[in-house]
Amino acid sequence: MRRRYGGYQNRKRIGGGKLVVLIVLFWAISGFIMISFVHGGPAQIFETKREDVAKMYIGNIFPTVSRGAEYESREARGRSLEPAVEETERLFSANQSKSILESMMGSMFPGAEVLDDDLAEEDPGIIFDTNPDNAGETNPDGAPQDVIDTQNPDSPIPAAANIDYSKPVVIIYHTHATESYQPVTEGNFHTLDEYGTVREVGDVLTQELEALGIQVIHDKTIHDYPSYNQSYTRSLETIQTLMGSNESARIIIDLHRDAAAYSGNVAKTVTINKDNVANYSLVIGTGNPNVEALRLFANHVNGAAKELYPGFGGKIIEKQYKFNQYVSDYYLLLEVGNNQNTIEQAKLTGKYFAKVMAKAIKEIE
Repeated sequence: MRRRYGGYQNRKRIGGGKLVVLIVLFWAISGFIMISFVHGGPAQIFETKREDVAKMYIGNIFPTVSRGAEYESREARGRSLEPAVEETERLFSANQSKSILESMMGSMFPGAEVLDDDLAEEDPGIIFDTNPDNAGETNPDGAPQDVIDTQNPDSPIPAAANIDYSKPVVIIYHTHATESYQPVTEGNFHTLDEYGTVREVGDVLTQELEALGIQVIHDKTIHDYPSYNQSYTRSLETIQTLMGSNESARIIIDLHRDAAAYSGNVAKTVTINKDNVANYSLVIGTGNPNVEALRLFANHVNGAAKELYPGFGGKIIEKQYKFNQYVSDYYLLLEVGNNQNTIEQAKLTGKYFAKVMAKAIKEIE
């Protein structure tokens, strides 16, 4: 009897093990079905390529703007990259699908922090403009902007920079290297591919400056992936390393792309020599101890743009943060166009801005 009882117990244990396996399989299959419905059906899951998964991932962690909090970033980051589907055809509502997707992304990619940048809690700031036609513009949240003409002809020029043209003079890098332009709209206008991004604009600016006899170091390190959070912390390490190994470099440019939300969700352009060119703007962090030198240099560059190409001089946007600009008195946080501008318009800006920079550098060499 004891043997039979023992055999019965063994059979019970084996049966219990099978039950556990069945339960695990049930939940695994249920999870797969749930994920497949969120993404448009099982066939969609199998057909998705590795690049598509990366695009979905990027779309969930990147906001569209580079320097502020006054934008609908959390709404944008949750937006699916798949074509819209009628609500009646979905198993879940749009909000439910978004929540499930964000939860899955957090589980699948533990390093993916769906957070704002380390500067994203800054205030809207004061926008100074050299173009009186922009008077009365509003911030994305509808609040009026203070617009002031900063082109004071009596303003002193920046201190001499002691330029050595036989060595690198300019360093171009990108805190948000994944920022893209039309037609690269994936990932809330962020992509790991170089095509269509600020890195391409940096290439044009580099080539044009070097054609004018100004040596450039263009660093394309991606600081805003896999985590957008603390992009500026990572880019600070890069620029300090670059400056440490290139002491001759005087001019620092952190090249970004602006968000169309700041300008009524439309592209901003100016015509130069019959070319349709994206506007640019310069951002100054007022939290820097050298803020007055930064203002002088920004106004100096805008003055050169005004002389060469009337109407090309950009906005000067002041924000109550640092943006790492304390590393040099000749530092520009340059925003070329916005996400409604095309990459070709932005590259043309690089072409003409190089001539502006060459003139500005010549005057303070």
